[in-house]
Amino acid sequence: MFAIKHLTVGSWQAVCYALTNEEGTVVIDPGAEPDRLMRWLGDAKVIGIVLTHCHSDHIGAVNELVEHYGCWVACGADDVDGVADVHRSGFDEEGVDYTVDHVDRALDEGDTITWGGDTLRVLHTPGHTPGSICLLSQAQQVLFSGDTLFAGAIGSTAFVLGDYADMVRSCARLAQMDAALAVHPGHGRATTLRAERPMLARIARSTPRGADQSSNCREGSWW
Repeated sequence: MFAIKHLTVGSWQAVCYALTNEEGTVVIDPGAEPDRLMRWLGDAKVIGIVLTHCHSDHIGAVNELVEHYGCWVACGADDVDGVADVHRSGFDEEGVDYTVDHVDRALDEGDTITWGGDTLRVLHTPGHTPGSICLLSQAQQVLFSGDTLFAGAIGSTAFVLGDYADMVRSCARLAQMDAALAVHPGHGRATTLRAERPMLARIARSTPRGADQSSNCREGSWW
C-alpha cells in the first residue's frame, strides 16, 4: 500500500500529492515551487508524475522534477496538447513556466498506473478540461479528483477548454461510485464521496447548457 502526503503550492494553492511504496514515489500535480517541492520530497525515489489536467497551477514544476529525478510524465490523452501550450489551456499563472517538455504516456479511460504492487485506475472525467482525469485506488478506497470535484464544489467550466455538459456527465458518474471513497482534490481539504453525493446528484439532474456557466458559481468553485 502507498503512503499519501500532500503539499499546497503556488498562488492558486494547488495540492500536490506524493504516493510512496517500496518501489518509489508517484507525484500527482506538481504545480509550482519546484525547489520547495524537491525539498519536501527529500530523498524519495520519484519514478513518475501524473497530471490530472493541463492547467498551469497543476503542471508548473514538472520540467524541473523530470530533470532532477529522470521520471516519466503521464496525463489525460485529451490534455496532451494543453500541457504543451498554455494558451490552448486558457489558464496562466504569472511567473510559472507552465509548458511541459514531454509527455511519456497519454492516459485513457480504464488505463492503469502500477508500481510496487499498487494500482491507480484512470477515470476520464471531462468538463473542467477535455482530458481531466481522476485516479482511483480501489484497494485503498481513495479517489484523487483533480479539479473535477472539491469539498462542496465542482471545477469551473468557465475556462477556454471547459464544457459544462461534460461536467454534468462526469458528476453523474461520480455520484454512482462507492460512497465510502475518500476524495483528495486538487484544491482545498479532503472529503468523502458520501459527503459530496447530494451536490453531485443535484448537478447530474441539471440540464447541460453548453456555454452557460451559472451552475458552477452556485457550487462555489474558483478553479
